[in-house]
Amino acid sequence: MKKGLWIKGAVLSIIMVVMLSGNVVGEEGNYEKILELKDEIVKIQNQGELGFRNFTLCSKIITFGHYVALPEPKVKVGTEEILIYTEPANHFTNTQGGRYELWLTLDMIVLAENGEVLLEKTDAVSPHFNTATPILDIFFPLTIYVSAVPVGKYTFKAVLHDVLREATATKTVDFEIVE
Repeated sequence: MKKGLWIKGAVLSIIMVVMLSGNVVGEEGNYEKILELKDEIVKIQNQGELGFRNFTLCSKIITFGHYVALPEPKVKVGTEEILIYTEPANHFTNTQGGRYELWLTLDMIVLAENGEVLLEKTDAVSPHFNTATPILDIFFPLTIYVSAVPVGKYTFKAVLHDVLREATATKTVDFEIVE
């Protein structure tokens, strides 16, 4: 009886090894197809115009694509911060020697209602990646500290620079500090 169980166990183990080996080979084959599709996406993105896919005022940012948008672009005076969730679109990826290079910078500017520059931070964000696989999507969680900002209307301006393509995109959003 024990010998029969041992043989059944051995046969099951061999079957599992064969199945797992087959899956690994299958996954490797799928990986090559996936990388080919990613390369096609990179080509399409490289041809597109640099811009923003998403630009949202938030009360909370969790991760890529997951945030809590402000119901309206207003916060009460004394609020510590306003968050801006941004997703650049069509960033350029340099492909060379089996590597993928992406280099963006972002300037942050806050303007008063009369156009006066209240805050200007050049290269507030400056990711530069050189990876073995392409980065297709990226997001920037931005923060404006407004606890000392008086009641009024303001504009937040983001200037996105694609260093490798030498392109620039600008996006603005108005917000208000209220009583």
